[in-house]
Amino acid sequence: MAALREWTCRLRGTLRRNRPDRDLEEELRLHLELAAEDARRRGDSPERAARAARLQAGGVPQAMEALRDQRGLPWFQDLARDVRFGCRMLAKNPGFTVVAVVSLAIGIGANTAVFSFADALLLRPLTVPRAGEVLTVGSTSPSTLRTVLLASYRDYVDVRDRSKTFAGLVAFTQSVVGFATEPGTVPRLTMGMLVSGNFFPVIGVKPELGRAFRPDEDQVPGRDAVVVLGHDFWEREFGADRSILGRTIRLNGSAFTVIGIAPAGFTGLDQYVRFDFYAPLMMWQRLTTVPDSWPFDARDFRSLNIRGRLEPGMTITQAQAELSAIASDLQRAYPDTNRDQRIAVRTELQARIAAAPPIARLLVMLTLLAGAVLLVACANVAGLLTSRAPVRAREIAMRLAIGAGRARIVRQLITESMLIAAIGGALGVGVGYAGVMLFRQVQIPTDLPIVAAFELDRRALLVSLVVALVSALLFGLAPAIRSTRADLTAVMKATDAAGFGRRRQWGRAVLVGGQVAVSVVLLVVATFIYRGFQRQLGSGPGFRTDHLLMMSLAPGQLRYSQAQAERFFERVAEQARLVPGVKSAALTRFMPMDGLPPSITIVPEGVQFPPGKESATHARSVVDEDYFDTIGLPILKGRGFRATDSGDAPKVAVVNEVFAERYWPGQDPIGKRFRLDNSRGPWVEIVGVAKTSKYGFVIEKPIEFVYLPFRQRSPESMFLLVHSLGDPATLVTPLREAVHGLDANLPISNVRTMEELYRLRSVVILNVIVSLITSMGMMGLSLAIVGLYGLVAYAASRRTKEIGIRMAIGAGRSDVLRMVLRQGVVLAVGGLGVGLLLSVGADRALTAVFPGGAGGDGRTDFVPFLLVTSAVLVVTLLAAYVPARRASRVNPTEALLDQRAGIFSDETQAEPVAVEASRALRIARGDERAQLRLTKHKILLIPRGGRTASRRTRCLRCPERTSARRRRR
Repeated sequence: MAALREWTCRLRGTLRRNRPDRDLEEELRLHLELAAEDARRRGDSPERAARAARLQAGGVPQAMEALRDQRGLPWFQDLARDVRFGCRMLAKNPGFTVVAVVSLAIGIGANTAVFSFADALLLRPLTVPRAGEVLTVGSTSPSTLRTVLLASYRDYVDVRDRSKTFAGLVAFTQSVVGFATEPGTVPRLTMGMLVSGNFFPVIGVKPELGRAFRPDEDQVPGRDAVVVLGHDFWEREFGADRSILGRTIRLNGSAFTVIGIAPAGFTGLDQYVRFDFYAPLMMWQRLTTVPDSWPFDARDFRSLNIRGRLEPGMTITQAQAELSAIASDLQRAYPDTNRDQRIAVRTELQARIAAAPPIARLLVMLTLLAGAVLLVACANVAGLLTSRAPVRAREIAMRLAIGAGRARIVRQLITESMLIAAIGGALGVGVGYAGVMLFRQVQIPTDLPIVAAFELDRRALLVSLVVALVSALLFGLAPAIRSTRADLTAVMKATDAAGFGRRRQWGRAVLVGGQVAVSVVLLVVATFIYRGFQRQLGSGPGFRTDHLLMMSLAPGQLRYSQAQAERFFERVAEQARLVPGVKSAALTRFMPMDGLPPSITIVPEGVQFPPGKESATHARSVVDEDYFDTIGLPILKGRGFRATDSGDAPKVAVVNEVFAERYWPGQDPIGKRFRLDNSRGPWVEIVGVAKTSKYGFVIEKPIEFVYLPFRQRSPESMFLLVHSLGDPATLVTPLREAVHGLDANLPISNVRTMEELYRLRSVVILNVIVSLITSMGMMGLSLAIVGLYGLVAYAASRRTKEIGIRMAIGAGRSDVLRMVLRQGVVLAVGGLGVGLLLSVGADRALTAVFPGGAGGDGRTDFVPFLLVTSAVLVVTLLAAYVPARRASRVNPTEALLDQRAGIFSDETQAEPVAVEASRALRIARGDERAQLRLTKHKILLIPRGGRTASRRTRCLRCPERTSARRRRR
């Protein structure tokens, strides 16, 4: 309590400082008057009495300061004084302040924008309590290429029941269903999660309204048709009606009873999907497009996502050791399905990176580029602070001389840096918001609730604050410490800061050279990526994009059997071909450029895999016989599919060029075979080789791809692809009518043209990435130009006296121009050389992020190096030329008189200048004995021999009296 009272009193004293100060001053004044009165009574004069009273009282200002410290918060008061002083210094130098703040705003804004981008795609935590404790668990095997951890239901049950390190494990999968409020209405597509009965308790989420699932509601397949609605879905579809509990909705045509509403803010366990509902996992048959199967009894049907929370005190290492032991037991107990199957545990971030390595590499690259921009900005501000150090040298030296501690001075300078960083951070938020608006051009072309939410939220603002504080230390700490290490005697004796500043120029030169080097790397990277993207876009995806219309159909959502779905698809294709304006129509399970393709496991005949690997996993699609002609994908060898490739006919397949070259290089792949699914699967014969095209993204590395005939492997949902004679958008209505003529209740989704899909999935994304990287490169180059201009201008201003002397003894304007320009050129060329060397390594890194590199074939493209070299040389020469030209126009008389206004009052004061100028003269003339003498009005040039008759003079104050001979010289 005593400490609390003390702090309360100190806080009150800090906030109410003025009145106590007045009371204290009045009390001290009264004491001084009483003491002086006593002295006068003893016979002292009034002056002696006042002096004696002051001596008796001691240091009055020191006493008042000590009392202030006792009744207030000294550190807070010192900080307030530092802030006020820093604000005055920034306001006193508006040019410096504007350049420093804008530089930091660019660097901080770039990092804020990139963090928002990375947060939306990779870093944003799950919307559950203590999200960092939620881990991903699943099976992995060296024989497959699967990067996502999945598990079968039987393996999940075994791990859940035997694990002691996890407080709970939940299983779930995603499902796209048709939603309707009443029977007989056309359903709309929506997306939800099928979850185990312990889902909500384990992840720590309680429904806002109603209840979660009971344990018994996830025991019997198809029995408990209950559902918990997502909060946003409840508000959007039912107007947040709180009487929704107990009502029935229809999902895939089946009635489900609403038992609860998820809390606001909870969107499920996926960073992209905003799930609309949650249903028991045992309702899988009713909520999938394969209603006549129940795969959860099969241990090799690994399609479930597993999440878990560790027991308190347990670590990931302990959990991994336990899961490895359980996996070994399952391998021994079920060798047919679990051979080589391991169980891994990962954090959420590790799982996301493993699931999407290209995104992770792209974000790493963008983060490095944004960090480079920030370093350039910090170097720029550090250079500005270094250039100001000579100007403030006398002030700092005087404060140190009268007793200020070095730590106190450093704290004051750091406070000024913090103020610059704070203002720059505030403006950087605006730059970051502009970046977020750029990212929002990226859209996921789907009718489902899948979004990449690019937001400038609290986490982004916190990152902006942290970056601002770190940048303040980066650019402010070293100059602050260096400023307090100056020789006080030399600084106080100096008549100007020229010598003091010259010792610091090398540090700023290194900073400027580094800025040029980093900006070169940024520009080379931007040029590489731009040229590579333009080359990829110019080559196209490998198939037709014009005059194509697509729509997705899933009859399984209406409880169609596999045979019924196959017949429905055939009839849809037939009806589509009859629509006027349709040139051809086809069916495909996977639409190119519409996300990642599904995969299939194969075992090629006669191929030897490495030890421990028995099969390979490749992308695949199921298409009908008209697909290749409709989409414009040529068959290079063999044939495409035929209507006779039915379920009773021999299994056939069409592969792409990469597949054929990988397994049978230099051979004819026609007639070669592979097994589907595993070594005991059916044999499939290759009957054709299709041209390799783009499948998931326009800049992807060429991958192996397998096409299977529709009649031999009919899927539960397919795309109808139509090649139109005219504008494909005009066919939307007649095609919808044709589909609903076969089934009026069938939901139709993803209706769009191929041109729109290609633009959203490729052109827009590439343009956003190129715009971002190019902006970073231009920002870095702009900051480097500012730094180079400032350094050359500062160096020229420090050498004004020297330039005046050189011009007075005969140097021409062109000589001065070359002398000053040389410094900027050397820095630019040095930074350019270092930047080009670093850019060679950047090209190698780009190949990992964007397969094939900017050159498209992995070879180095030298055009970006030439373009960037030319551009950087031109702009840096311009940046150095402007101050150099200004320096060459210096009037020598004004320069000398202005720089050393009092130095020519006598020859004693002129001697230091004469010594310095003589040294420069001997270097310029190659005359080791030449020297200068400065008098009050004249510069005296004494050449070799030193004879007075040879002296050439120039009057400093009367330049018109210079001799004709001297002018000619």
